[in-house]
Amino acid sequence: MEHALRVAAYCRVSTDKEDQLHSLAAQQAYFEGYIARHGWRCAGIFADEGLSGTTLRRPRFAELLRLARSGAVDLILTKEVSRFARNTVDALQVTRRLREQGVGVIFLSDGIDTRDNDGEFRLTIMASVAQEESRKISERTRWGQLQAMRRGVAFGNDTVYGYALRGGALTIRPEQAEVVREVYRKCLEEGKGAHTIARELTEAGVAPPLRADGAWSPAMILRLLHNEKYCGDLLQKKYRTVDHLTHRKVVNRGAEEQFRLENHHPAIVSRAQFAAVQAELARRAGLAGERSRFSARYWYSGKLVCGACGGRLTAKRTRRPDGREYLRFVCRGRGTGCAMRAVPGDVLTACVRHVLGEVGLPLGAMAAEVLASARPAGAECGAAALRQALRRQEARRARALDAFLDGTLSREELAALTARSEAERSRLARRLADLEMAGAERPERRAALLDWLAGELAGGEAVLDAAVKRVTVQADALLVELEELPLCFRVRAQAGGRGAARRVEVTECTPLPR
Repeated sequence: MEHALRVAAYCRVSTDKEDQLHSLAAQQAYFEGYIARHGWRCAGIFADEGLSGTTLRRPRFAELLRLARSGAVDLILTKEVSRFARNTVDALQVTRRLREQGVGVIFLSDGIDTRDNDGEFRLTIMASVAQEESRKISERTRWGQLQAMRRGVAFGNDTVYGYALRGGALTIRPEQAEVVREVYRKCLEEGKGAHTIARELTEAGVAPPLRADGAWSPAMILRLLHNEKYCGDLLQKKYRTVDHLTHRKVVNRGAEEQFRLENHHPAIVSRAQFAAVQAELARRAGLAGERSRFSARYWYSGKLVCGACGGRLTAKRTRRPDGREYLRFVCRGRGTGCAMRAVPGDVLTACVRHVLGEVGLPLGAMAAEVLASARPAGAECGAAALRQALRRQEARRARALDAFLDGTLSREELAALTARSEAERSRLARRLADLEMAGAERPERRAALLDWLAGELAGGEAVLDAAVKRVTVQADALLVELEELPLCFRVRAQAGGRGAARRVEVTECTPLPR
């Protein structure tokens, strides 16, 4: 007596919507009845919900294949080729491996049984049709998404820190929004970098985005500072799909159109604050390659000189028992015998600010200079010229591929040309992105930004970097030199008190010829 065939079935739907899940339940019931009517023994009904058939990364499908390889299945049922795989190569490879192990596959709606002599030939045709249909569906879906993007519908998952994404609309999460504002304040008003801000948030016990260990990273901080969503704008198509079969995505560096919608949703920080942060980050990035390894952390790096030995002073931070950080500047020659005293950070800042108050700075002009300094090199090239250059690069790559297919270009030559073209394309795309960010402000926005920056410069630290040329530390005074002035100022100060009660008083500010 022959043993009943051990038959398993596979079914799948591409979304997790209620009607589709109902369809999935109907498919399962259908296969159970089909197996029972034929007198077979059910080896299991395997179903994947809300997953695409264009890849093999489907957990229940993978489980079915493992069961078949173990010898526990004689036959697999599925409704149609498109439910099994929309990739022709994968469909053939899987069915061939199963056939080698004595396992057949029946595609009920397509009338294909891989155990038949012509089964693979018919499967090849139907799988090719399914793959082409997948491509068409992908194109239709992409077109629909582009139209929705133009209308302002937000795409993506609900992972933007500070916002909740529901039904294509972004709404503010109040607690997280306060953290975002604090990050921007620390960057702008306190001049702190990403490492310092991340450490302070972690020490304060602030929950980070999607991190189980509770630790913030500098990369997280930079993502918050660079994300245009926080000023109310929406930039879509930051990534593009390069293969509809694998769904692999890459950064969109100009190959496809992007959509930027201003005032799309409630802002967490003002547009002026966001622009000022971009300017400050660009300024720091420019300084990083020109100054010492301390330059990315303190505005005064490279400007503090020891009056005794001529060496540079570097910043040192000490944590007090109450948790407060104490900043002081120490001569680098101290280890080789220099006896110059350390300068407390609050004393240095108070002395320099006093000098700036004495001379009266043109803050409006300085605000314009800060904005100009943030504009990346090469901005004069213009966005139109850069886009045209990007199109030329794409055309060169296409011509190189045609030459290779015609046999006039070797594989090695094609690889070399492609590598050079990709490097140039990446460079142009970065310049274009920088240019668009730097030139995003319109005249009215620029005027508002200048007003805001002028106010911030009056009490912020950015003005110190723009105005101070050098500070020479002496035994009992500081000599402060300003840019574009033929004078220096001898400044003396006294400090007293601890913690919140600490006060610094400037006792002398005398102008001297340089």
